[in-house]
Amino acid sequence: MDPATAKTLVSAALVASIALFSLMSFQAFFAQILADLRDARSAPKPVPVPVPVRADRRTPPQA
Repeated sequence: MDPATAKTLVSAALVASIALFSLMSFQAFFAQILADLRDARSAPKPVPVPVPVRADRRTPPQA
């Protein structure tokens, strides 16, 4: 096998392994997003908590 063919095969193997890793990463990423969305949908709704509002009595501006 000549050096040019060996370099081509090594490069092809590296590109294939990077492509496979990227595909697996994207698949895991989107699977995690879908799982999080399913969990969020089934989570209980938060109960609204009343927040006390303080109304300051201010003097009106004078001209």
